[in-house]
Amino acid sequence: MTVCLGIDQSYSGLAMVAYDSATGRHTDHLDAFPADRYATQSDRLDAVQARVGLNVGHFEKVLGPIDVVAMEGYAAGAKFGRELAGELGGAIKLALLDVLKQPACYPLIIAPTKLKKYCTGRGTASKAEMLLGVYKKWGVTYSDDNLADAHSLARAAGTWFTKTGTEAEMESLKDLKRFTKDTHNA
Repeated sequence: MTVCLGIDQSYSGLAMVAYDSATGRHTDHLDAFPADRYATQSDRLDAVQARVGLNVGHFEKVLGPIDVVAMEGYAAGAKFGRELAGELGGAIKLALLDVLKQPACYPLIIAPTKLKKYCTGRGTASKAEMLLGVYKKWGVTYSDDNLADAHSLARAAGTWFTKTGTEAEMESLKDLKRFTKDTHNA
């Protein structure tokens, strides 16, 4: 049994999907953290960190211990909101560090283009194509593209962790590493 967690992070749609590769069962959660709901950005980040921890606890209660986590990487070349996106990613990583054992607490970071290629075969797939790709590839229907991305991240994490998948899937995930002090010495 391999339990995989995919996290598609944004303040407007923080999507988390846990998937058990042995049974095919999955469970998900979608949250929003609009700025006007919080007195400060610190309060907002605290709420994100707490929610991620609660969600992980729920997922582990339903499916068992999480073995591997994948988060979607930041959009390369983004001009706006980089600092806020970095803070969000940091809050999520701190939550994972608090609630998961090593090495599961160190997420894989999957670039959006790699994720799209893994799911649809094309690194430039649109949101609608990702929703359709998740349905065609795994028979799962979502109305929210964030959940579809999180589902794809969980499945990609499972493929990477178990080293099983099609040749195209394995190729799209090559060179991935867990986010640890050994892989990011900034």
